[in-house]
Amino acid sequence: MRTAWIDATLSALLGFLAALLAVAARVRVRVRSTQDAHPTRPSFGGWAVAELPDGSSSRLLADDGVDDATRIELAKAWQGVALSAHRALAASTHRALDLVTLRAPPDLVVAAHEDAIVEVRRAKLCFSVARAIGGSIAPRGEDGAPRRALPGLRPVALAMLATEVVLEVALTRGLAARIDAKLARRTTDRAIRAALEEIASGEGHHVSHAWAIVEWCISEGGAPVEHALRALVGRLPSIAPERSQEASDGGWERWGIAGAALERQEHARVIEAIERKLTALAGTAAAGERLLAA
Repeated sequence: MRTAWIDATLSALLGFLAALLAVAARVRVRVRSTQDAHPTRPSFGGWAVAELPDGSSSRLLADDGVDDATRIELAKAWQGVALSAHRALAASTHRALDLVTLRAPPDLVVAAHEDAIVEVRRAKLCFSVARAIGGSIAPRGEDGAPRRALPGLRPVALAMLATEVVLEVALTRGLAARIDAKLARRTTDRAIRAALEEIASGEGHHVSHAWAIVEWCISEGGAPVEHALRALVGRLPSIAPERSQEASDGGWERWGIAGAALERQEHARVIEAIERKLTALAGTAAAGERLLAA
């Protein structure tokens, strides 16, 4: 009984350590933030050559009465979304390497590479929308974050991967999928609507792949992974992007940029859904804690 208690305590400590490392690595989650619209890296002109989903490639919003100042800010906002996709591309590639390192089944590795390909398409689409709106806005890219090393202990590495996937994909991409699906119904421009619909579909596939990774991590890592996931419940970060007042009030939603009210509403819903999922997946760890308490 004493050995079981020690094992359970060690598993909990390893799980909380992994969750702490993952959350510390992602201090602030940002979705569709206009704060990312002022890059300093060299221009990546090749990222803005995608044809828009409806086949158009001409200047957008030409008949929508958009003044030049608003047009420039809209283009920057869409460019900010493109930059987030560029970063997510690096993250998907790193995730595929982590899965190989941890000896994951090939279908999970394939799905991670598929996610990276979808991020390339998302970045190109968003850069193309920015160019079609702003014209003179030069699309730029930025380097992805360097790949961090996995912890040497496999249970901790699995727990860290699972928590990162929840934060970076289930939360970030899940929220974006909900928002983009809503924006696709609110936009007045056909090309922007088609782009948002395609992007939302890809983000939904990301989330599905993420939960498959989490379930595999649980099956491989056991209690430490479950404890790490339970540590996220009630601690999932909030989203607080910076935006212009008009964008914050929802005035740009007809052009594909979410307002603050829509983001708060969908953030609350995705947090609720994730916490239900985490509680269900980590049920074994909760049952173990109840036995120890008894």
